[in-house]
Amino acid sequence: MSVLKQRARRLGRRLFHRLYHGYALRQIAKPSTRLLGRTLFTDPDVFHPVYFLSTKVFLDYLAPLDLAGKRFLDMGTGSGAVGIFAASRGARVTACDINPSAVRLAARNAASNGVDMEVVESDLFSALPGRRFEVISFNIPFYPEPPRPPLGVAFFAGSNFETVRAFADGCRQALAPGGSVVVIFSEDSGRDRVVPLFEAAALAPFDERITRRYFERFHLLSFRAAGS
Repeated sequence: MSVLKQRARRLGRRLFHRLYHGYALRQIAKPSTRLLGRTLFTDPDVFHPVYFLSTKVFLDYLAPLDLAGKRFLDMGTGSGAVGIFAASRGARVTACDINPSAVRLAARNAASNGVDMEVVESDLFSALPGRRFEVISFNIPFYPEPPRPPLGVAFFAGSNFETVRAFADGCRQALAPGGSVVVIFSEDSGRDRVVPLFEAAALAPFDERITRRYFERFHLLSFRAAGS
């Protein structure tokens, strides 16, 4: 991409976010939303599944996967949208979040949507010792700043991406043989800073896509155990 195009895109992003910010705040304050034909209850203290744009992008990426019968971990579940999607396609889902409000909300949304989904309060893998999963998904926090609970933990990974580093390390132990880790993050984090954290945990990327929504690029990557 030329320098001129890069500058034009950055300007477009700034203008879009300036206009979108107020609209999104008004929508986030509402008690529910619709996503892919489902009604989901929402909470201002929980990552919103629609007006923060990455959830729908992530669901589109997950859609071709064969999830039937697979043990699926929805890390950082938020509203439960990803876990509910996976459970509706036959996965045996465990959803977890460090935010107690998210845990309550995800359980409520699973019940209201008629899916069977285990929901656990957990700081990454802390409440899941010895458990293994065929698919581990995470819409990772992608800004390198200290997290500010409750909502900030969904966006900020620590000054040196400590949350992402700890997640990658935990995946190596929690991933079943032949399983995959699937993540999404914004271009704002920097691919060159995120991917090495997984490679250091002996996880190798095997599928990568870039999707753009309203001037922002999202990286979608799948990893498997190196050498498998």
